[in-house]
Amino acid sequence: MNSLLSRTAISTAIGACLLFTGAAAASADTVTHLVSAGGTAPACIGRAASDLGGFVYVGNHCGKTMRVKVIIDFGPDSSCWTLAPEQVRRHNYYGSYGKTITC
Repeated sequence: MNSLLSRTAISTAIGACLLFTGAAAASADTVTHLVSAGGTAPACIGRAASDLGGFVYVGNHCGKTMRVKVIIDFGPDSSCWTLAPEQVRRHNYYGSYGKTITC
């Protein structure tokens, strides 16, 4: 049973990474269709949250340095991150992904 859970978690993580990689190569308009925009950060900030919960990748595809924060429903939010162009960060959480905002 644990190996099935592990394979499911690994498959989900790989799927999220592939989705995020595909979104990174796409235009800002396409990114909003590939990943959940869910917040007040502009569409050039990519988000890819795990279907099972637990982590979200946030990437800056804006062409300039951006400051963003991940808001988690029913759990602690991330700190305010400064992301250089094309930088990606991962936020691990419990609760559920809410949105990504600028800060």
